[in-house]
Amino acid sequence: MFLFKSICADRRTMHFHYLKKINLVIFVLLLFDLSSGNTTQTDTVSKTLQTSNLQTNQSTTVDITTVTPRYNPNKIPRSLRLPNTTYPLNYHLHIVSYVHREEFQYNGNITIEISVRESTNEIVLHAKNLTITAISMRELNTHVTLDDLTYTYNERANFLIIHPIENYQAFEAGQRYRLEILYKGYLQKNTFGIYWMAYKDEKNGTVYVTATQFEPTSARLAFPCYDEPSFKANFTISLTHSSYYTAISNVMVRQIEPYIDVNAALGGIDGSMLTTTFHTTPAISTYLVAFVISDFVYISEEYRGILQRIFTSPHVADKGRRALKNAIRTVSTFEDYFGIDYALPKLDHVLLKRNYGSAMENWGLITYNEDKLVHWEGADLHKRQSDILMQNHEIAHQWFGNLVSPEWWSYAWLNEGFATYFSYVVTDMLYPDFKVMEFFLTDIAERAYSLNYITVRPMTHYVENNTEILSIFDIISYHRAACVIKMFHHAFNQKTFIKGISQYLRKYQYSFANELNLIDELQAAIATDVTFSQAVWSKNSVRDIMLSWTHSSAIPIVSISRDYEYNTITIKQRSKDQSSLEYWWIPLNFASASAPDFQRTAVDYFMPPVSEVTLSASELGIELRIDDWLIVNKQQTGFYHVLYNDANLWLIAKQLHDNHTVIHPLNRAAIFQDLGHLIQNNDMESVDVVFELLSYLQYEEELMPWNQVADTIVFLGKNLFGTLSHEMYNNFVRQLIRPIFIRLFETPCHGNLTNTELLARQKIMEMACLVDLQECLTYTHAKAHEYIFGSLKIGNEMGYYAMHETILCLGVKYLSDEEFNAILNTFSKDDRDTHPWYDDLIYALRCTQSQSHLQQYLNLLLGENSTKSIMDDIESMMYLLYLFRSNRAARPVMWQFIEENYRVLCGFPKFVENFNRIAEYTPRMHRQQFIDLRMKIAEELKKVDRDEILIAADSSHIGQKAKVSDTFNDKFNHQIYEWLKRNQPPTYVASLGARSSATQIGHLFRVAGKFLRKVVSKKRS
Repeated sequence: MFLFKSICADRRTMHFHYLKKINLVIFVLLLFDLSSGNTTQTDTVSKTLQTSNLQTNQSTTVDITTVTPRYNPNKIPRSLRLPNTTYPLNYHLHIVSYVHREEFQYNGNITIEISVRESTNEIVLHAKNLTITAISMRELNTHVTLDDLTYTYNERANFLIIHPIENYQAFEAGQRYRLEILYKGYLQKNTFGIYWMAYKDEKNGTVYVTATQFEPTSARLAFPCYDEPSFKANFTISLTHSSYYTAISNVMVRQIEPYIDVNAALGGIDGSMLTTTFHTTPAISTYLVAFVISDFVYISEEYRGILQRIFTSPHVADKGRRALKNAIRTVSTFEDYFGIDYALPKLDHVLLKRNYGSAMENWGLITYNEDKLVHWEGADLHKRQSDILMQNHEIAHQWFGNLVSPEWWSYAWLNEGFATYFSYVVTDMLYPDFKVMEFFLTDIAERAYSLNYITVRPMTHYVENNTEILSIFDIISYHRAACVIKMFHHAFNQKTFIKGISQYLRKYQYSFANELNLIDELQAAIATDVTFSQAVWSKNSVRDIMLSWTHSSAIPIVSISRDYEYNTITIKQRSKDQSSLEYWWIPLNFASASAPDFQRTAVDYFMPPVSEVTLSASELGIELRIDDWLIVNKQQTGFYHVLYNDANLWLIAKQLHDNHTVIHPLNRAAIFQDLGHLIQNNDMESVDVVFELLSYLQYEEELMPWNQVADTIVFLGKNLFGTLSHEMYNNFVRQLIRPIFIRLFETPCHGNLTNTELLARQKIMEMACLVDLQECLTYTHAKAHEYIFGSLKIGNEMGYYAMHETILCLGVKYLSDEEFNAILNTFSKDDRDTHPWYDDLIYALRCTQSQSHLQQYLNLLLGENSTKSIMDDIESMMYLLYLFRSNRAARPVMWQFIEENYRVLCGFPKFVENFNRIAEYTPRMHRQQFIDLRMKIAEELKKVDRDEILIAADSSHIGQKAKVSDTFNDKFNHQIYEWLKRNQPPTYVASLGARSSATQIGHLFRVAGKFLRKVVSKKRS
């Protein structure tokens, strides 16, 4: 399943309505004419459903709450997992749908052939929100019908429990039974189970469509079944539907035949219906069963014996040809890459008005949101690239999840992590110009590293109930797992890793697996790789190595320090979470000035799960002179941060200034990504070396280093705001960023940008305008002016619809009074609902740096004479917080505004809540001013009888968000000031501008300090 961007952020909360009552009918259905033996099972199912309404009228119903199984007298809570005593071999499912008549109830018949593994007195299935109208059971060897059965429903576990009326061991090991259940269900309004949706046709008529979404636990909403991924079985599906519709499912159609709707004929209704029956599927998990009933049309292409089709509603007929071509290429590439053919004769891609997430990987029938594949013509490259990655993610699932399913949802990462990672790998193979492996670092890895935005848990994490199962489809299963898989793909040699993965897929195809099954196949492949023949770990340690990652909830930080006298390296590891004492088997690889090979990314040394090791360069297999720089984690293939001692950083800085291209661009980027963690936690040791590293950026033309350094540059600027260093810092950054800004923005962009390029352009623009680079201010002001007062559509011109927010913010930073007043007049004249940019512009104005404009903005939104025509009170309060958090120049104005208007503001809903949050940003020097203001607000709240809780005067939350800046300036502001003072132009340009000059090298070594001079002196001696 692909939850594009939003998981990433976040799955929507799902509400399940538990079944309160269920009808009970126990009677014998003679499904087969035993005397003639001519009636097929499919025919019998159809006939039974046609007459089921009449049979139900004669039945009795029993409130399920009155049926208590005698074998559970103490009512001990059951496990939420299915017992392993019985197992489904195959299902015959028949659904009769009248959705074309706007009827959302359907009739269902499910026949399950069941094998008994262990003798038991019950058969347990899942069912939810279904009304059972009849149950019958036959022992297959003897054809004896069991007529002493009843059933109980366990609402907590969604269990339909079939058991004898009198308790005894009814089902013996080795026996097989055929269970048939007639039932009724409802098509869902939400996108779970079998659901319906509608669209308007060309004649403005309403057309209804039925589709399914069963992952992870919604098959039970559609039919009684063993709804766990390891209970695989073959499915034969029949769908009865309007003759004006077609039905598709996981596999190809076997036959279509007329269906006589007796009730419709009696009621004078057009009963023209068909029953579409499909071939039997391979063994498949219930969550992958799928079907769609619609009037859709399709385009198709066959390659290597696999028919692929794109289904769309008629109003977008013939769209999606690029998506079809991509699917053809992707399937064949996966087949070749893993050496395993796609398992089915067809693969459908169905575009729906409503779909859970962006897409769902049902085996042979992938469903998508309609906007994902059909609008590639004329779309910017960003959208096409994102959609291709999404489609390839679902195609990857045809192997990872479908061919081999997880034994249980604890191993959801075996599905999502592999599909995420290999969608990038295959896309990179097919579209190398997209540079998606760079985008992997800025998108997937960036999220995986950001522990602040995820629920911390291991990749393998036991879950049991529905809520827990749904929660495991998160950043860890998708993003973190993809990063760990990438790490071992490189560490174990890429070909060897793929050999192990292929063995895993082949061994467990049409079945299920857990993480140990995967790891053992990798171990077998690695043991035959001569590259690792001398490595002790390669023989039997792969389990220990990988489990240290799949069962860890933290991220490692690897620290590298060197003893230059003895040429030894001390490697330390610790968790990014300082409260954690976890250790890992960490794959390390090395590049040095003497051996700058960044292409070989296999492991050179596995650091064992200990806190520290010290080894010589020769023991690590590194060619390393004492004056060489050393870099660990080539091309950022490992999922960990690397920190270096200052002396090594000075050597790296020297190389970057001398010839930065010697170091791989991904490792140039990694230096800033890893340092960023230290800087933002106020843990950097040397300001000088950090700024020397930054200063090489004036020569950097690759975009990845700019992507990774942006957060650090912005962080430093925000912390230095209002200090004596601030303007010197801005001048320093202007010198760095001017060349790359001019190169990127001097010519118009017409939408041919990859995701990496788009992200870099946006970050470079933000950095440049943050430090008031004139070229940036001019550029964004012109674009914003034309957007506001002209007809420019920024999203189209920039090639990325999301950049318009950045451009508007930066473009209104320094408006003239005339422009600002013109915008305010626009608000008073125009209707908010008629202008799509209205809200964007209100939000953008928070970026203005003019104190008078800020005062006007606040008065407009919250002042005593505000007309409330712009937005309501709650929205205005929300913007108050936006303004305070994002614009440091606005904070003094805002404090003054609140002091002058607190009586009015106390009448606003949510004011106290937002004031409490603003309190967290109070700097230490303004604490007393805040306390005085808080006292006034508290007194006013008493007068107006508001019972909201105001933050306490002694609360630890006051100034909490400002502590980072306060501590930063206490520790580093003086050092930064001194460095910037020494390196302001023209001194800075003279000393570092000639990149290969002896003057530059000498300057670097002098500033590096006494220790590094000692290293150089040893070299010369």
